[in-house]
Amino acid sequence: MESNRTAMIIGAGKMGRGFCAEILASAGCHLTFVDSDETRVERLRNAGGYTIYKARRTYFETVTIEGFDVLPLSAEGELSDLVAKKGMLVMLAIPFEQLESVAQLLAVCIARKAMETPEEPLDILLCINHIDAKHKLQTYFENMLGGSALDYVRRHVGIVETVAICMCPELPDNLIELDPLGVLTNGYPEMPMDATAFKGEPPRSERIRLTFHLDAEAHRKMFTFNTAYASIAYLSAPWHYVWATEAMRSPGIKQAVLDALRESSIGLCGEYGFTADEMAEWNERILQVIDNPLLGDTINRLGSDTPRKVGPQDRLVGAALLCLKHGGHPDTLARVIACAYRYQVSDDPRTTAFMRFIESEGIETALERYSRLALRNQLHRQVRDIYEKLGDLT
Repeated sequence: MESNRTAMIIGAGKMGRGFCAEILASAGCHLTFVDSDETRVERLRNAGGYTIYKARRTYFETVTIEGFDVLPLSAEGELSDLVAKKGMLVMLAIPFEQLESVAQLLAVCIARKAMETPEEPLDILLCINHIDAKHKLQTYFENMLGGSALDYVRRHVGIVETVAICMCPELPDNLIELDPLGVLTNGYPEMPMDATAFKGEPPRSERIRLTFHLDAEAHRKMFTFNTAYASIAYLSAPWHYVWATEAMRSPGIKQAVLDALRESSIGLCGEYGFTADEMAEWNERILQVIDNPLLGDTINRLGSDTPRKVGPQDRLVGAALLCLKHGGHPDTLARVIACAYRYQVSDDPRTTAFMRFIESEGIETALERYSRLALRNQLHRQVRDIYEKLGDLT
């Protein structure tokens, strides 16, 4: 597709180089990667191209990304020059924890754009796996900018949420040998974007689906795709499986994942108007995406950062509360949450600190702190009862 637009992708990790790059390249955008890792910047610059390997269950479909530019996040002047360009798109493909520091850089660029081209819109696309990312970015801009720059943000900056049903596991050794900068993805075919949030012209591609119901799509993705992966990780911990597909071969775990999706669907149908048939078809697609032997996704990776995954709006507690709100009984989701609070097999620091807090302060306090569940809350009682019956799963 022909286009004269430049798209700046901040975050040249697996999601940025993989799903985001392919989507924006399909819209004819010239890509500029921006990353804080200057070694990665130099490697990308020297390579000039890399391969996306899309897992198709029995083979890898390949896409080559080339002809891009690369800049370090420290190149503030060059980044401001880019943001000042007409029709510029910015895609954030970063961890939620980095959003504030990236917002500080963007605020500098926006302040300049507000002075030089005050009527030229700027759209910032979010590919961040956090339900609150848009609100946080808006808040950062409100706190960092003032005067004409803040007025420009309010009138001309579109913060556009997207939905990325995409998994990018580690590249296997045989593919690393072929392309050390390559990216493995599940090959999901499209990215929904919030049609109502654009201030400028949206990018156009058969891979981009503009939707007027982004909130519904984002929650459906979070409470099915992410819920299923979390369920696999936390329910399978006692059996010490290594791979997600290995765990899914266990009839008990597979049935529990199906039950968790069914419970999530009750809330999603009640809140957003999806029909039962629509959700059944959707859940089947999600299971097909997940149960892909070529992805090689590990239980350890899926269970990492446990405190975020038991957060009040996230894939487990958020789904369970929505199920309760619409008359459902989130028995399986409560079990998964309880298993997450018993999960001790991850080696990431946040999960380690999370487990230490539970051991020192107890499950009641932990549920209040991490999941924001008050002691009298029905889900708090349900999870606590299951947790106490589970004992030590490790």
